[in-house]
Amino acid sequence: MTTASNQPSGFSSEELNELFGDYKSFRRIAVGVSGGVDSMALLYLLKQWTEELGASAPELYAFTVNHGLRAEAVTEAAGVRQYCTHLEVPHETLEWIGEKPSSNIQSEARNARHALLRQAAEDHGCAALFLAHHLEDQAETFLTRLARGSGVYGLAGIRRDRELDGFHICRPLLTVSKVRLKALLQAEQVPWFDDPSNEDEQFTRVKFRQAQAELDELGLTATKLSDTARRMARAADAIDVWVDEVAEKSCTFHSAGPVRFDSSCLEYVPDEIGLRLVGRLVRYISGAAYMPRLAKLEGLYDVLKAGEGARAATLGGVRFALSKPHEAAMWFCFREAGRNGMPEVDVKPGDEGIWDARWRFKAAHSAKEFRITSVQKEFCGDFDLGIPANWPKTAFQTAPLIVFADGVSYMPWKKIGHTAADAEVRSRTYGISMVPVSRTF
Repeated sequence: MTTASNQPSGFSSEELNELFGDYKSFRRIAVGVSGGVDSMALLYLLKQWTEELGASAPELYAFTVNHGLRAEAVTEAAGVRQYCTHLEVPHETLEWIGEKPSSNIQSEARNARHALLRQAAEDHGCAALFLAHHLEDQAETFLTRLARGSGVYGLAGIRRDRELDGFHICRPLLTVSKVRLKALLQAEQVPWFDDPSNEDEQFTRVKFRQAQAELDELGLTATKLSDTARRMARAADAIDVWVDEVAEKSCTFHSAGPVRFDSSCLEYVPDEIGLRLVGRLVRYISGAAYMPRLAKLEGLYDVLKAGEGARAATLGGVRFALSKPHEAAMWFCFREAGRNGMPEVDVKPGDEGIWDARWRFKAAHSAKEFRITSVQKEFCGDFDLGIPANWPKTAFQTAPLIVFADGVSYMPWKKIGHTAADAEVRSRTYGISMVPVSRTF
């Protein structure tokens, strides 16, 4: 663990409030702490901020993920725990169990880390997870995505705040340089660990990091790259306002997940608006955290906009199928089963989790075990009753179905009648709650 000599930290109460003031309403905050400079600085600053707030401050919970990829990780997690004990912040080490990837290691490790951190945060009643991405991270993200040929949304970089299914991901240090964070730790004698993988040139981010000095000479400083990302994000937000308006007129959303999309709107909206609309459809229906890569999305967009020739297309696990020959612009969009079909999950009373990345289930009040499968796997006798007129049955075959051991089954998305309380009635009847992971299009 590294420590260094004293230097002024320079973080005033006003700056702390500027960084964290928007988060006063949270009751509990989870902090991802790897032990590196960035996360240790975030932990220290949050602790300082909550102490200044006093009794009304959010509670802090720190979590460290041991990916099992480096032998030093055990020692690092122990060091973080020791420092958290010193700060009187509860700490827990999370283990990434299972077979490790041989390729795309950083991406897979990041996905696993985020999943573990979110689950731990929710288990401890935290409404938000704070991560320590800083100014240089934003610049590296911008350059990485620029190299991929990303558009407006990709070049918007890392967002400061993001809400996923009511859970908040917060990155308050995006405007703060790593130099300043390191100076803080040096000034306050806060220990940290250096991860050798941060210098491994096999990773693209490391190459951009090492090239930053040359970019600075050309005027492409981390600050300017970050400023550009911020302006791209502003433009992306403006586009989304327009997309919302177009979606309201052109999309019909069914409670089971499928969407009926009138692509005639693509004839009069700018391509950037249409692309974003189609991308959001794919993300919404598939349950994915992100939209597909722009190049692939452009290919699907061209098919939908043409309205002739191809009568079906697939992207990101979502099937787009034309309605009828005389309705050339009407597409039904739904989750595709794929080669392996839909997952099946056995649920015991009290269990909760996510099915197919799309539906969150809770069996808090269920007295029976049951299985979650898809309508495609086991059709119900009243399946046809749940399908509205002018919608194809195939669009609903990947919708969830709950099956009890005695053979009784029901579709949690199917309405009994036509009132808004239908889903609640079924939830009370069976003691099971099953709702889309995200209701936000």
